[in-house]
Parts: sequence; C-alpha cells; structure tokens
Amino acid sequence: MAPKAIKRVAIYCRVSTGEQDTAMQLEELRRMAAARGWEVAQVVEEKVSGRKTRPARQQLVKDAKAGLYDAIMVWKLNRWGRSTPDLVTSIRDLDESGVTFISLKESIDLSTTAGRLVANILASIAEFEADNIRENVVTGLRHAKRHGTRSGRAIGRPATAGARAVEIRSLRSQGLSLPAIAKKVGLSYGSVQRIVAARHK
Repeated sequence: MAPKAIKRVAIYCRVSTGEQDTAMQLEELRRMAAARGWEVAQVVEEKVSGRKTRPARQQLVKDAKAGLYDAIMVWKLNRWGRSTPDLVTSIRDLDESGVTFISLKESIDLSTTAGRLVANILASIAEFEADNIRENVVTGLRHAKRHGTRSGRAIGRPATAGARAVEIRSLRSQGLSLPAIAKKVGLSYGSVQRIVAARHK
C-alpha cells in the first residue's frame, strides 16, 4: 500500500534498563517533526531491554494501523527492532498498512524513494541471515547423520548423565574406579557416583 501524506506522527523512544532516559531521542525527533510541519500526536516511551517483549510498541503499531497516525518516528533502528528479521517484518507490516516508518539517524523515510530502497536492502540482509541459518542447520544434521549422532538430541550437546547410565554401570561392573569412569565418559565424579549409588537403592 502506498504511504499516505504525512500529517500526524507518533514518536517511539526506547532505552534499555541500564540507560537513563529518552530526552535526547525525543528532542531530536520533535525537532525533525517541526521542521517537516508534522503534528506529533503521540509520544510512546519504553524502558526495556532490546530482545524483550514491548507492550507499548505493540499498542502503538495497533493504533497506527487503525489510522490514528500517518507515520511512526524512531531515533535509530536499534531503538525499534529486536533483531534484523523483526525490524524488517515490522517495517514491512506497517508499510503494507499504509503507515510510514521513519528512522532519524539512518535517514530512512518510507515515504521517499531513497527510504524504500534502504528498506529493501534491509529485507535482503534479513533473508541472507535466514538462509545462512537454514544452511547451517542442514549441514549440521547431515554431519550428525554421517557420524551416527543419535536423533532427538541437540547437535553438539554432550550426553546427559542419565543417558550414559547403562555405560557407567557396565564400566563399574568391570571393576573401574569412579574417577576412571568419570574421566572415560566425560562426566563429573559426582554424576557418576549418583548413578552408581542409585543402582543399589
């Protein structure tokens, strides 16, 4: 959907729990809105770490889609997105709803041709990252299959003490000491001791 002419904007500011406040972000964004002749209809401030759920952001997106604002302004992309895929998905979602996304520091404005070009580049980067993840997973599974790794266990994850119980008890029956067994199976002495003791309960 083509962006509407911008008249009413909402400002979204976020700081992580270790930062002070949003004053600097808010000041610069208000200055930009004034220079463009836009009305700042809403200011949303959130103090939460980057990857956690952001209820204020969720509500802002909902209100923007309902037509309360023509655009959402942020100070910097990392103030908005939790990750590259989240950033791209959320911007695309707004764009398809006719809401313009604007990031001050990166000079991204989806109401302009240049801004939409940057958004397309971000989408390509997100797709590249996703492809890399899929490729790594497939490669890991093939490697595990070739080397007889048991299915259902995370690749590269060491066997748990419980999964090695039969082997540990067998080694013990052969007369190996607990320290020797622990070294052989790659578990702590305490784990081996508990497994051996449990057999006699």
